[in-house]
Amino acid sequence: MNESNQQAAGEQAANVPSGKSGKIPFTTIVNLLLFVGLVVIYALFFLQKGDKVERQEDQLTEIRERLSEAGASIAYIRAERLMENYDLAIKMRDEFEGEQRRLENDLERRQRTFQTEVERFQQNIQSGTISMDQAQVREQELMLMQQELIQSSDTYRERLTVKEYEMNLELFEKISDFLERYNREADFDFILNHTPGGGILFAHPGHDITEEVIQRLNDEYRSTQ
Repeated sequence: MNESNQQAAGEQAANVPSGKSGKIPFTTIVNLLLFVGLVVIYALFFLQKGDKVERQEDQLTEIRERLSEAGASIAYIRAERLMENYDLAIKMRDEFEGEQRRLENDLERRQRTFQTEVERFQQNIQSGTISMDQAQVREQELMLMQQELIQSSDTYRERLTVKEYEMNLELFEKISDFLERYNREADFDFILNHTPGGGILFAHPGHDITEEVIQRLNDEYRSTQ
């Protein structure tokens, strides 16, 4: 072997890692396993997602087929517009907001009075124009006033909650009673409630009976006033 060949062989030997030359490093194996695991996870995720979409489409198809076979007649009402334009709902909403403002104003007035009394008490303490016994009595009075304010706030909140519940219940009963009578003529199998963000994602405008229902509800309400 000549000198140049010996030098090349030495360089090749220097490039061979120490230990067993045919063994794959442990970190390489771990990285390969992690990569394979990620591939499996992504595959399972997209397969499951595809299955879910397919199942939903199958369910919608089944619903359409059943409705078509039954010859179901469907209408819907846009509840948000109904509440905005039904005279009775407008009247109840105005009354509720008026009561809410009245209670809030009363509470704010009493809070201002309490704050004024506290500041006056602090000034009397600092100026020494009140005795220790008088200060203790006044302090108890202010604490009682504060407790009454907290209790009034809770009472007002509860009163408004009850009033809102009763208002919504009355509206629901009025509308349900009207729709029952209305449907004796219209003869729909379903009258649905279509609200933004609700369960109905799309509804054909031809099934919308909102304006007719609003008109008839208002006619009935105005006839009783």
